[in-house]
Amino acid sequence: MRHLWPFAGRESQLAAIRSAVEAGGAVVAGPAGAGKSRLAAEALSGAGDVTWILATAAASDLPLGAMAHLLPAQPPHGNVIRWAADALDRERLVLMVDDAHLLDPVSAVLVHHLVTGGRARVLVTTRSGERAPDAVTALWKDDLLPRLDLAPLTLREAGLVLAGALGGQVEAPTVRRLWRASEGNALFLRELVLAGESGGALAERRGVWHWSGEISVTTRLRELIESRIGDVDPGERAALELVAHGEPLSVDALTALAPLDTLRRLEDRQLVTISPEPLPARPLEPLYFPEPLSVRLAHPLYGEVIRAGCGTLRTREVLRSLADEVGGRTGADPLRVAVWRLDSGTAGDPAALVEACNIARNVRDLRLAARLGRAALAAGGGFTAALALASVLFYDDRYDETETVLPDLADAPTDDMTRADLMSVHALNLFWGLGREAEARAMLTDACATMTATEPRQGLLVMRGSIEYMMGMFDQVGRSVAEIRRIAPLSSRFELGLAPLEGGRLVHEGRARQAVARVDEALGSVGDLPGGLPSVTATLAETGVGAAVLAGDLAAARRFADVGYRIGEDYVGWDRALIMFGALRGRVARLQGRPAEAVRLCRQAAVRLRGRTLHGGLCLAELAHAYALTGDVAAVRATTELAGELGLRVGHQVEFAFRLARPWALAADGDLAGAVEAALETADAAGELRAYELYALHDAVRLGASGLVADRLARLAASVEGDLAPILARHAAAEDDPQELDAVSLAFESLGMLLHAAEAAAQSAAAYRRQGLPRRQRAAETRAWRLARRCEGARTPALTGLAAPQLTARQRQIAQLAASGLSNQDIADRLVLSRRTVANTLVQVYERTGLNSRAELADLLFT
Repeated sequence: MRHLWPFAGRESQLAAIRSAVEAGGAVVAGPAGAGKSRLAAEALSGAGDVTWILATAAASDLPLGAMAHLLPAQPPHGNVIRWAADALDRERLVLMVDDAHLLDPVSAVLVHHLVTGGRARVLVTTRSGERAPDAVTALWKDDLLPRLDLAPLTLREAGLVLAGALGGQVEAPTVRRLWRASEGNALFLRELVLAGESGGALAERRGVWHWSGEISVTTRLRELIESRIGDVDPGERAALELVAHGEPLSVDALTALAPLDTLRRLEDRQLVTISPEPLPARPLEPLYFPEPLSVRLAHPLYGEVIRAGCGTLRTREVLRSLADEVGGRTGADPLRVAVWRLDSGTAGDPAALVEACNIARNVRDLRLAARLGRAALAAGGGFTAALALASVLFYDDRYDETETVLPDLADAPTDDMTRADLMSVHALNLFWGLGREAEARAMLTDACATMTATEPRQGLLVMRGSIEYMMGMFDQVGRSVAEIRRIAPLSSRFELGLAPLEGGRLVHEGRARQAVARVDEALGSVGDLPGGLPSVTATLAETGVGAAVLAGDLAAARRFADVGYRIGEDYVGWDRALIMFGALRGRVARLQGRPAEAVRLCRQAAVRLRGRTLHGGLCLAELAHAYALTGDVAAVRATTELAGELGLRVGHQVEFAFRLARPWALAADGDLAGAVEAALETADAAGELRAYELYALHDAVRLGASGLVADRLARLAASVEGDLAPILARHAAAEDDPQELDAVSLAFESLGMLLHAAEAAAQSAAAYRRQGLPRRQRAAETRAWRLARRCEGARTPALTGLAAPQLTARQRQIAQLAASGLSNQDIADRLVLSRRTVANTLVQVYERTGLNSRAELADLLFT
């Protein structure tokens, strides 16, 4: 049980309060549970002997009730305030008054007197929105003390608090989910964690904390929230139950079920919020069409508590009322209405359930979609319901279950479009889930031959092309794309479906910049079509990452990876996208020279793995690669073993992710010759996949085998667009040219590839040493050390033996002062030295580091 959480975040507020206390004091205001008392305690942790006063409702009717434990037993007959102030008086008194809104009037006047008289430094906390004694209010209204209004925890602060409390890495979607549920309230956040741990929803998997399942509340949290809701009459309770089960609800719909006066009272008590709903653009001014109002509970956890207080029969009654009222309105959301019908036991229309299932699948709420699909099947939905369910199971990576549903549909009479949908789901399931690529392609080819309608044929060929793309069969992809375009002009949806295939071909033909442009153009068109097209968008973003990396634009690569990751977050936590793009974010971090960050991102993705999948293979290959760059051989081996259980090694992306990781795993284990051999084998296996061949050949350069690949890399780089390939070729050609290696290092740094830059600088130092140029050797070593220091503990063969420049304490002191901009005379005056001594010492510093200027010193010492 975590009774006291570590303090984290709120750095700026903490600094502001400490500064204010030094100047005389401050008032910290905020809602209950915001962490005011903890922040105040942290701010006063170094303030010496602090006198604490805790105001309570029980003591608020007693004069000086909050101060009783600090005052003599017998009060005087004269001025009580002066007597109490004298009793508290001591040198540099620091007074902490917690929950000052509960102070009795006399205690409040005493606090005011101590502040105005300058007899104490006073830190006060008070609950915003609560009426406080006039003397307390005057502290900030009369500018006696500055007031700091404490906002809820930010997402970043919540992440720091959770990591500290749980003692480990917390998955980003879990942090976001708990932050949203608590709305940044520190007390609520703590209680949610306790509830999650006790119920098993929050658990550590593979070294990462992850929340799965529904949000639950503890008895303590329920009681806290119930006390905030307070007493409500039966009508108010009924209205709150409607909002809790149906939010957001339009005011019109709610007031059809509950009186408007009741809604006004709930709004006045701040139990619900009412705000306008945004509408699409209209031809007339909003004056003529006022925006409808929607109702929500004032806090997400109110809903958890209110729903938990409803019995089964009452819940069904509420949901049935919502379905009857809202379902009959124009523009009603069929998904919400279907769920209300399902949960109220009144779902009898299989067509409505199938429609809702498809909507839930499109927004990737796959657990809900599966419920709706099974309900539709049970209600007699037949083929249509079964196909909808199979599609959901595929997107949820439940491939074996999908296969149990599909065979029963094979012989059902259908039209071309429906049969095309069936064949697409079945083929993709065979490939993605079971690795049966040839069977999947043959199924699509055979089905296409039986189609007479053009659009279904095009759809099947797009599916076949996507499998061919994943397998690296780019010549066949070209033929499939040409056939698709010959059949008929493409719809906007099919045009977008072809964009990843065409972009992927461009990448592996070396036309990286054209590929980036193609992906950007297609992503810009996605918003013009309904539904968001999450699968197409994800595929485009994945292609964009590969194109941007090959072009040497890591900022664009991260942008594309973030697009894909947001799909996973925004579409109700789609595991496939979170895993795949978590891995691709890790790849970008690795290329930026941040292997520890790459490990963190890939571990977060891996926590969602279940069963053997392609994206599981990609994630674990990237994780092993990142671990290898840190020299953690045991972690590499463990990850490789896990990949055998959870990674389906099918498709060029997964296959070459493992191949590119292998040389670094061997190098980390001390087998440098084996590492070079593995890199060359990967380059040979790449065939026409130019990007992989390029990366593998350059790995051999990083591993010290430039002479084996320089000519081949130069020829290959000449056919690849972008900034990266020419630098890789220059690196290989510069084996015995330290000045050229210096230039290569600078070029890598300009691309943001810091580990590559550090390795080139270290190789430059070795070349200078071979040429007998010690001063230049030390300069290159210093640069390599400075760059490597920013690479999160990366350990690669080129960096072996790299050490920090050796400076004495006096040399470092003078170097730091010089780097900060002080002249030699300024340094001499400050350290009581002669100017000559300072100058001579700087000459020694420059000699040891190989540097030549104060600016270079600053770069070394302060970055």
